[in-house]
Amino acid sequence: MAVVIQQIINGLATGGIYALIAIGWTTVFGIVGIINWTHGEVYMLGAYTGFFLTTFAHMSLLPALLISMAAGAVCAMLLDQFGYVPLRKKGTLAKSGFITALGLSTLVRYSANAAFSADPRVYPQLMEYKLVTLFRIGGTDITMSSIHLRILIGSLIIMAVLQLFFTKTIIGKAMMAGSQDMKTLGLMGADSEMLIKVTFAVSGALGAAAGFFMGTLYTIFPTMGALAGLKGWACAILGGIGSITGSLVGGLLIGIAENITSGLISTGYKDAISFAIMILVLLIRPTGLMGYKFEEKV
Repeated sequence: MAVVIQQIINGLATGGIYALIAIGWTTVFGIVGIINWTHGEVYMLGAYTGFFLTTFAHMSLLPALLISMAAGAVCAMLLDQFGYVPLRKKGTLAKSGFITALGLSTLVRYSANAAFSADPRVYPQLMEYKLVTLFRIGGTDITMSSIHLRILIGSLIIMAVLQLFFTKTIIGKAMMAGSQDMKTLGLMGADSEMLIKVTFAVSGALGAAAGFFMGTLYTIFPTMGALAGLKGWACAILGGIGSITGSLVGGLLIGIAENITSGLISTGYKDAISFAIMILVLLIRPTGLMGYKFEEKV
């Protein structure tokens, strides 16, 4: 029992990172209505921004994280401006958005591969590593590394700030209203293009934060966004598309499931378990754990 609980604790930090990716996914999908495959590349660019800031500019953790999030927000807005705005103006976003997203994702991924080289990079040590004892079960200490603990806390703080933004600010409330009906919101006088830009900025900042946190744990490389983007989508589906709380829960559950699979079964099944869970959810409960079921009336 203690072994299983330890694996669950170990998976919380990775789950928090997945949750950040998933919330970025579901925010754009819920408000703009497209599956933004470039989100994984923003995650990758955030990881590289953090690497260059901490390695060459010798920045500490917090300033490097905040600048990486700002860079991710700018990158996401630029991808929207050059990739999706022309389609929105022509009214073809619903038809062509998916293919455009895949094309942009591939372009950014392999441009980064050419610019940064395919060799994995490693962050300098930004935090002191030590084991923190959380509690004891049957004489066994349940521990978590100080790095994983700080990443989990940082992820939860970012998500709490985001929740406050959506519930306490005018722009946040307008974005939530836009997720219900953006056209009607525009007819009521809201600047829908501005709201979409803010949506991409928020999504990009979350993706970059996830990439930065992942870089402090593992090596980074130009194609890292491909698998991370898919896992973020799996977490969003598990939690429920459109639900921030659901994406948080989905990310934590996927992170825990991966860690239990890796620790108790085999590391070879670590990535497969995410997509197995996603397929089961789509078959059994397509709206996810906390998603909404909308009925279209005629």
